[in-house]
Amino acid sequence: MLTLTRDRLVYTQHCFQTLWDNAGCDFDWYVLDQGSTDGTAEWLLGDEALDVTILEQNIGICRGLNLLLDEAVNADDYDAVVRFDNDCEVLQPDTLRVVCEAAVEHDAILAPRVQGLRNPPPTLAYTKLGGHRIDEVHHLGGIFMAVPARAFRDFRYDERQPLWTGDELICPWWTARGGRCGYLAGYAVNHYLTTDGQAADIPAYFERRVLEGGPAR
Repeated sequence: MLTLTRDRLVYTQHCFQTLWDNAGCDFDWYVLDQGSTDGTAEWLLGDEALDVTILEQNIGICRGLNLLLDEAVNADDYDAVVRFDNDCEVLQPDTLRVVCEAAVEHDAILAPRVQGLRNPPPTLAYTKLGGHRIDEVHHLGGIFMAVPARAFRDFRYDERQPLWTGDELICPWWTARGGRCGYLAGYAVNHYLTTDGQAADIPAYFERRVLEGGPAR
């Protein structure tokens, strides 16, 4: 499990607990904090179940994920590697276990359906694989994304991308090599408070993101 954090301590505390409550399996959790000033770093360091790295500044999504992959993750030690954002609210028991098992079984990058997005990716096709239906999409965002671990023997995120984007490019890279990418039908998570709800709740966070070259919402 790979998570990047920067402020939004209340979101982190709530959403992390929903994953602990609904994972349905054991997992290793690697967290990189990028310059939080609201107590997030101190709270993370106080949780002995987390493997935490603290930075003084935001180095961006792609650099941050590569740092975690290079320092913490050996693809041969895991079946799946999951990108999990600190504003992902997990709703259903066994979500992590089921999505990871399906990703490995079907050699696919998978996620539960993410509710509350302002611009969700359109479904390209509905595919039945074994006992699962996969709603195939061109790309998944980083809110929750389970990737077969073997992908990271070859793949690293493109650090030339802007600070706030680029992580979704693993999906077209994977499908170009014969894999699939999509939502696992029957499972869902919330983008906590919805994207528009977050913008209303913490406008300064989104204003800072725009200044750093990210989207307004």
